Amino acid sequence: MLRTSVILVASFGLLAGCASSSANSPNTQSPDAGKVDYDVGAPSSGAGGTPTDSNSDGGAEPAVKPRDSTTTRGATVGPKVVKRIAATKPPKPEEPETPATKPKPGRATTPNGLLAEVFTIPADTERLPDFAGLTAKSVFIAPNLDSSAAAPLAGLPKGTAAPIALRFTGSVNVLTAGEYKLCTATDDGSQLYIEDTLIVDADGVKTEAAEVCETVSLDPGEYTLELRSFHTAAPIAVRLSWAEGKDGTPVAIPIKSLFKPEDADARVKARK
Repeated sequence: MLRTSVILVASFGLLAGCASSSANSPNTQSPDAGKVDYDVGAPSSGAGGTPTDSNSDGGAEPAVKPRDSTTTRGATVGPKVVKRIAATKPPKPEEPETPATKPKPGRATTPNGLLAEVFTIPADTERLPDFAGLTAKSVFIAPNLDSSAAAPLAGLPKGTAAPIALRFTGSVNVLTAGEYKLCTATDDGSQLYIEDTLIVDADGVKTEAAEVCETVSLDPGEYTLELRSFHTAAPIAVRLSWAEGKDGTPVAIPIKSLFKPEDADARVKARK
């Protein structure tokens, strides 16, 4: 009996000692354990310094709302670079606005105008075709390119109807150095090349012949020109215009400034 009482007293003393030790021991667990603070937007105290997280009086500063890392600042857009195109030939002497004699269809009486080729395309065409894989069904001389829904394309052979693609080639004569605004207005899409450089890209199906312009810098000279267009439905509207200076009002390039390829008349005659 006495032995049992001694064991009970010893056990009680051991339990009391453990409780006292636990109460007096320091808490090593950090109160912020498990908390992640993504303070992306807090200002730095200096180069390479840490963000400030307290007020001067020692009080805690309100938490800074993290900055959305996906936000993109607006980029600064500089002035548009104007393409400078070099001519391969010197300028031709200025020609009169109206030829001395009115040219007859299919006969070479003037060097002016552009060679035009007509290609058949599918009615569901949505972009300019690869002309390298096409064969022209007809060719003609276009004195200028100033057609619209109300004015038919000059020189277009009778009976020619959409869907077709057109390719106009030749050269444009520039007598004065400066910046020129070159424009196309076609229904449907078109692309204008000067010296094999794409200047105006207005490809795609259109609901109307809206004018699309680009500014280039040109020195006096004769520049090769190629205009490609496609037309899935009437009207076959094609207009090529220019203006001197980026703020000028475009007008149709006059016939005196357009020149046919040297073999243009022979190619037209051979197809008749």
